[in-house]
Amino acid sequence: MKSFLLFWVLALVAMSASSSAMNAEGLVKKADEIRNPSQSYKMQIQVESDGDASDFDVYLKGQDKTLIVTKSPARDKGRNMLMLDRDFYAYIPNLKRSMRLSLAQKLSGQVANGDISRTRWYGDYDVKLEKENKKFAQLFLKARKQNLTYAAIRLWIEKSTNRPIKAEYLGSNGTTVLKKASFENYKKILGVMRPTILRITDPAGKTSLIKINEMKNESFPDSFFTVRNMETFK
Repeated sequence: MKSFLLFWVLALVAMSASSSAMNAEGLVKKADEIRNPSQSYKMQIQVESDGDASDFDVYLKGQDKTLIVTKSPARDKGRNMLMLDRDFYAYIPNLKRSMRLSLAQKLSGQVANGDISRTRWYGDYDVKLEKENKKFAQLFLKARKQNLTYAAIRLWIEKSTNRPIKAEYLGSNGTTVLKKASFENYKKILGVMRPTILRITDPAGKTSLIKINEMKNESFPDSFFTVRNMETFK
């Protein structure tokens, strides 16, 4: 009888843990859809760092294709970027060639290449529920793939809305905080309330902003996302 009861206790614990994991994955999936929809679309964004501002047109298809076209400042025009899955390329006009970079490399200030090109969590990370209360869920995300922007992320999601609220971007040891981020200024875009400002702060207190000025649905063929197109796009 005791063995039978122990079996059911262990089974219930396992079922509870599995349910928590599924709920955590579901939260992350919904938060991802709020941040960046899975369909094809175009964004106009501005990155502000150290008193300077840069403007980009960002074209996205699905979760693994992004073309980033630099619009300003004038000195940087032509320095376009391309992400295909986890491969990231940048075109250097004065060298007239493209270079392969990592998603983790700095784009501007505290902003990494991957912060504006590969921003998905669902599917890229294993998710564990760390804490929760009536309002928020605190999740720990560990990269399940190589060459992502961040090896681990601690993420807070508002449970009633599935909105991401803030995050800590962590080093490979899962404890060192490289940067902190907050998702701000929610507005209705493409029919959903989405954050239009991502504020990224490093341990020294230096802050950069990624501002979404426009987001609209557009369709693109796969041939749009090529190194050749990146090099010639104006």
